[in-house]
Amino acid sequence: MSEEPSCDTDQVEVEPSEENESKDDSLKEEDGGNILDDILNTKEEKFEDEEQNKKDEDELMQTDDKEATDPDKVNLASDFSDSSESEDEGGKDSKSDSELSVSKKDSGSDSDTSGEIKGQPKIKTEQNASPTEETEAPEKPSEEGSSEGAEKKKKGKSYDYATKLNYLFRDARFFLVKSNNSENVSLAKSKGVWSTPPQNEAKFNQAYAESRNVILIYSVKESGKFCGLARLSTESRRDGPKVAWSLPPGLSAKALGGVFKIDWISKGDLSFQKVQHLYNPWNEGKPVKIGRDGQEIQPRVGEELCRLFTEDHSVDITPILRKSKEAARS
Repeated sequence: MSEEPSCDTDQVEVEPSEENESKDDSLKEEDGGNILDDILNTKEEKFEDEEQNKKDEDELMQTDDKEATDPDKVNLASDFSDSSESEDEGGKDSKSDSELSVSKKDSGSDSDTSGEIKGQPKIKTEQNASPTEETEAPEKPSEEGSSEGAEKKKKGKSYDYATKLNYLFRDARFFLVKSNNSENVSLAKSKGVWSTPPQNEAKFNQAYAESRNVILIYSVKESGKFCGLARLSTESRRDGPKVAWSLPPGLSAKALGGVFKIDWISKGDLSFQKVQHLYNPWNEGKPVKIGRDGQEIQPRVGEELCRLFTEDHSVDITPILRKSKEAARS
């Protein structure tokens, strides 16, 4: 009877170990699976407890053999052995379950991370693929635009006749040219040259040097019309080939100055009836149709007069505009 409390104490010592094991297992599950070293350490501690329990059981069995007459002691020993074996099996099962849970969590975390890593490039590739599709679509208009731009460069920018005239009127001076006969005007239109008496020659050369454009408005005496307008291309020169002008009787070729090169803007006619509203302030306010050879016309009136000429489709004004641009740079 004196050895019965020892059995109770042994049972009390075993129960805290079960509580500790359950706590350790709960902590491991809460942590999401600790490192395997922790699991191994807990196994060693449990093995030590089991060896101590086995020693106690052996001692009890020996006492039971000695005191086989006491049936209560036999029952206690058998109950104790059964409980210890169930505890060992339960501990082992809990260990195996905890190890499986840890391995599953580890594998789950690996699969999650691998899934995230594998999934991200797909999103990036889809995002990268969508802009390429968007950028590929506008390529056709860009190619068409580039081809159209190249064609425009080859053809040049298209401007209307009025715009081209406005460009020629920049820093321009206007002069009235009166010819004694239409033959000289026809010769000037065919060869692109003109000659005038020395007093007008000096006036035209000065205007050519000082301004960007010098516009000559032609008319034949007693014709009742203007017969064209041209731009001075060079100053007069006397070392060039001679021109067979038609001179009035008693006037020699020495009476004329050098030869100017001119570019015709329009070779058409303009009736005086269409310019009756224009007056030249620089000729005492007289009608613009009235004036001597070499009479300068006020620029505003000269521009309006030139605009009344119809466009001459036989003349390409573009080279004249280039010369005007070069004259502005010089």
